[in-house]
Parts: sequence; C-alpha cells; structure tokens
Amino acid sequence: MNYSSFDKRWESLHGDKKRIYAREDGNVPAIPLPNPGEGGPVYDGETQQPQMPVIPLPNPGEGGPVLDGNNNDDNDPIIPLPNPGEGGPVFPGPIITVPVRPVLPCFFCNATSNGSVRFLNAAFGYGAFTISISNNVVVRNLEYAEISDYGRVSTGYQTVSIAANNGYIYVSKQIRVKVGSKVTIAIVNVAGGLDFTVIDDETCNTPLGGSCLRACNLSYNSGPLNVFTTSDNLIFGDVEFLEVTNYRRVLPGTYVINVANSQEFLITTEVTTRSNSQYTIYIFNWEADPTALRTLIIEDRK
Repeated sequence: MNYSSFDKRWESLHGDKKRIYAREDGNVPAIPLPNPGEGGPVYDGETQQPQMPVIPLPNPGEGGPVLDGNNNDDNDPIIPLPNPGEGGPVFPGPIITVPVRPVLPCFFCNATSNGSVRFLNAAFGYGAFTISISNNVVVRNLEYAEISDYGRVSTGYQTVSIAANNGYIYVSKQIRVKVGSKVTIAIVNVAGGLDFTVIDDETCNTPLGGSCLRACNLSYNSGPLNVFTTSDNLIFGDVEFLEVTNYRRVLPGTYVINVANSQEFLITTEVTTRSNSQYTIYIFNWEADPTALRTLIIEDRK
C-alpha cells in the first residue's frame, strides 16, 4: 500500500484524527497513542528514541514498578519490594513468616473436632499442585518452594491427594489428623516420582523470650546433611532424608546457617530469629544434582 492509499484508508476509518509516526521520515505510521493517564503507553518527551513509547509508571508506593533514580537505563524500571512481613517472600529470599491467626480457615472441618494442616511444595520439576482432602479441593496452584496457610481439618483418617492442575493425581494416601494437632504436609521428590511426608509442628517452649530452631532434610538424593552456625559449630548432624530434628533453643539474633554433606559445604543462608518464635529450616533440591540444594526457613510466631 503506498502513502496516498494509506491516507485514504486512514480517513475512511478515523476521519481527521491526527496520525503519529514512528520514524522522523514520516513513512511508517504508528498506532495513535492515548493521552497521558488514559490507560496506555505515552511518550515521555525525554527519551532519545521517540519511536519507543514509555509506559507511565505509578508514583512510589502506588502498587507498581518505579524507577529508583540510580538506574542508568531509564527503560528498565525496578520493582519495589515489600517490607518484611508485608506481602510474602521474594524468591530466593529464605524466610516465610506465618503470622498468628486467631481463627484458621476451614479446609475440611466440622464444628467439634479438628486439627490444623498446611502444605509445602518442595518438589522441583513439576508445575503447581492442586491438593484435595477426601475429594474436597483445599489448595490450588501451590507453586514450588511455596507454603500454604494452616487450615482446619476434621480429625480421623483423611485421604490427601496431590494432583496436577489438569486433574492428574500423582499421589493419594491416608493421614491421621489428631485433635488439636498442627502438621505440615511436604510434597517431595523421590526416586520413583512424587510423595509427601507429614511433619509434626509441635510447639517449642521458649522461656524468657527465646526462640527455637530445627532442620528438616527433604532432599531425596543428598545423603545425610549437617547444619552448622559457623564452619565448625555443628548444631544438627547426619540429618537423613525426611528426618526432622528436635528444636534447639537459641537467643534472638542473626545466625549464618551452613549446610554440608560429608565432603563439602553446599549452601549458606542467614536467619534472624525473634523472641517467642520457632523456625524450621527446610532443605531440598532445586534440580536433580544431589548438591543442588536450597533452603526455605519458616517462622511460626506464637
């Protein structure tokens, strides 16, 4: 289509509305852009290439990405991160805080006798999971390295099913929910595919405003793991696959956590413990290599 024929076509569609061109020679017409604030990209009047419209960004704190003022590339905005405890972890941030809730949501419960259950996806290589309890869907789209909130579940034997979002069931088996119990069901890789394990979230006694720390090995191929607070201060030794250590009381403060196998240190992370809180260091794979480990630290406030 030549220039004059495009003019005629434009006038038939848009009347006398002004056209905006993407190149200075005026030969390549561009889609007309809205006025500022009308929902689309607008030219900011400053960039050197006006053919590249700039998406208007909100003011800081208004819910979207903002330029931090120090970035040399004006086309690469920086997403502001939430303050600690204001909206969840940012991968690969190591700590998820689970706040105290006076009333837990109901997964599959009755009015008289319940326990509390939450779910952790520690299985690499799969998509998000849909989780059911006795044929009732209780959690949807649980992503890798994500943990759900606790939910109330009726006591007794219940069937827990872990499925893909298309309905394919990877594993389904019974657990026993005890009155007043709190457990984490961790979905893990095993040699034959997927499985899950039930972890008792017992309460640790923290007198005088202390805190508690424990470790859980969810890596199926790493072998026994050792957890140190310094290169020579062993706090948990020979932690086997699916083993959960006892709690150790620690003073509130910041600790460097080192995880090692029998031959070498594999990963280092940091945890800042707070008074009247308990922490579980979950260790699991991010790929099939037995040394490709990561940690996820869950803080449970009392």
